Amino acid sequence: MNRKVTVTYDLPEEICLVLERQAATEGRRLEEVVAEHVAQRRSNHRLLSADETRRRIAAFERFIGSFDSGDPQFSDNERIDADLAREYGRHDGRQA
Repeated sequence: MNRKVTVTYDLPEEICLVLERQAATEGRRLEEVVAEHVAQRRSNHRLLSADETRRRIAAFERFIGSFDSGDPQFSDNERIDADLAREYGRHDGRQA
């Protein structure tokens, strides 16, 4: 039994064009081609076992704290906020 499900995806324009062309070439509805495309992409993402998840987290955690900028104030949130405000001010036409 088939069920109709409506899902909205925001796809890059170039992917939309490729899928539209494929649908037209194959004489199929765009919805069918998009559903097939999404299903194929999802099948490439396997679920990890709990053990594999733990191993990957442990591998990632080995790098926590491994970066030394040489600046003791590197993670000062107020300085980071000021840097961001200055940079955003440069890019929106205002002077910082």
